[in-house]
Amino acid sequence: MENTKAAAEKTQVGTTGPVLIIGAGLLGASLGMRLSKLGLPVFLRDIYPVVSALACDMGAGQRWEEDCPDPALVIVATPPDVAADQVIAALKEFATALVTDVASVKSVILEEVAQAGADLTRYVGSHPMAGRERSGTAFAREDLFESRPWVI
Repeated sequence: MENTKAAAEKTQVGTTGPVLIIGAGLLGASLGMRLSKLGLPVFLRDIYPVVSALACDMGAGQRWEEDCPDPALVIVATPPDVAADQVIAALKEFATALVTDVASVKSVILEEVAQAGADLTRYVGSHPMAGRERSGTAFAREDLFESRPWVI
């Protein structure tokens, strides 16, 4: 635990937030836990209220509500088959936010976002090289991304 604490103190973050994470499964909850530990305001949105509640209970952030401040960064952490739709919706809903996703496929998502006429100047596709042998919120870890490359 000391190594994690020391690493958190050394970590520099490129945003002050707020951060909205759409999808509170393994990757989304793990990101939320880490960003929250670094002091960023993190909000979570998931189609399943129980998933959001569990992630919040684990320290991944607060549940997204309509009166929350607009995010500076939106991270789409949904399954790849719905990632493009979520990126498009986020770009439309949050007109000033930078939007990224963590899906493993990029060309399909970029193509769908472009075909929808969404603002590509605010979309940055990315893919963290991290994961676990099990999926789901219950297996989220704050240190999941430590010493792992993140392809942008």
